[in-house]
Amino acid sequence: MKSLSFRIVVATSIVFITALTCTFLVLVQEAKYGLFRVQRNSLTVQVDTLAEHVRLVDGKPTLELGNLAEGAGKTVSYALLNSTGHVIQSYGQGGVDVSPATLKRYDTDDPFGFSIERWLDPNRGDPVMLILPDTRGVQRIVVTVPAPGGLLVQASMPLLDSNIAIADVLYTFTEGTVVAVFLPLLLAMIAIPIIVRLTLRPIRRVSGQAAEIEASTLNRRFSLERVPSEMRRLVLTFNDLLARLDAAWRLQREFTANAAHELRTPIAALRAEVEAIVPAQARSILSIHFDKVARLLAQLLALAEADSRLIDAAGRFDPMALAREVVADMAPAAIASGREIALERGSGKPASVHGDVGLAEIALRNLIDNAVRHSRAGSAIRVIVDETRISVANTGSSIPEALQATMFERFWKQDRRSSGSGLGLSIVDTIMKRLGGAVAVASGEGAVTFTLAFRPGDGA
Repeated sequence: MKSLSFRIVVATSIVFITALTCTFLVLVQEAKYGLFRVQRNSLTVQVDTLAEHVRLVDGKPTLELGNLAEGAGKTVSYALLNSTGHVIQSYGQGGVDVSPATLKRYDTDDPFGFSIERWLDPNRGDPVMLILPDTRGVQRIVVTVPAPGGLLVQASMPLLDSNIAIADVLYTFTEGTVVAVFLPLLLAMIAIPIIVRLTLRPIRRVSGQAAEIEASTLNRRFSLERVPSEMRRLVLTFNDLLARLDAAWRLQREFTANAAHELRTPIAALRAEVEAIVPAQARSILSIHFDKVARLLAQLLALAEADSRLIDAAGRFDPMALAREVVADMAPAAIASGREIALERGSGKPASVHGDVGLAEIALRNLIDNAVRHSRAGSAIRVIVDETRISVANTGSSIPEALQATMFERFWKQDRRSSGSGLGLSIVDTIMKRLGGAVAVASGEGAVTFTLAFRPGDGA
């Protein structure tokens, strides 16, 4: 997906190029009409001046050219017309008869259609102007204005090639565009990503706050400090969503913990009554079921604590000290079940690690309990501390690699007939994720090893 900066740069470039293209087309159009307008105005000034120099010589009207006589016929031609529009005297190219209808219209024959000048200043009171071919087929501009005595004075010249003007405009426009357009566009392409990055800084801050929120910290809310007004409603909506999630999660967590806690007392009382009333032969079978229920309740309480316990971000503990304490506490039960348990030090020196020692203890206890229940009688359980890792290894049935990715899901059991609840490994995985660590499993040749990897503490 393209970034917002990239999209803005592309959109800005399209706007710049579109504006540049439209400007160029307008300038080309104006270049065409501009050259035509220069010729028309030049002829108009000349015929206006000549209209004042019409004289009667021997009773005949004569046009006195004065200084214009030397250039007559070279570029510009002149003519004198009578009141009916017929040429009575020419200098240079032959004059053009103008019909009375054309004189009455008194309009301009504009060959270029739309023009900004003509749109801003409609053609009113202009001299009569025609575009006509001469005897050689060259297009000429012919301008005719009234003179005293009902006569008309006319001037004409070849219509210049507008391609020259267009080429000049194109060159000038291209030369100026490099500095006037492309340089700002280049600067905009550099500035836009910086501006977007600065503008989106509040979004990144809110995103960082969202990344820190987990099940135990749903009571946090996004800060509205320096959040743009356009984003405030979005942030408030997310805060409202977090409030609803927090309430729902808290109800679920409290229900699980309260239910597990409240069931422990009546089950313990029921077990005491059963042991006092039921014969010894049936009592052993019932005890197994009571142990299953007691283990399930203990794990539900552990799961509730793993999900909801607040973690001290600055917490540190010694993994060797933790392993020593847990092994010493669980060794009698492991030995009573016919297993051996040993604490070993790995090749690396144990180091202080980040995390909550209470949650880490729950995770380690679950792994050892899992090893006791799934190892063969008479086998040894090894708890190995190596730098920032604690491993629990036991002999038993191997775990296929295909199942290793799903075995940390809640209520997963390799053997559905086993006495386990299927929550132990899920609790371990939840705890390690909350501590910023990980749990891994390795299996082969009838041996299974679970490893708790903690974050190294300062100086580790």
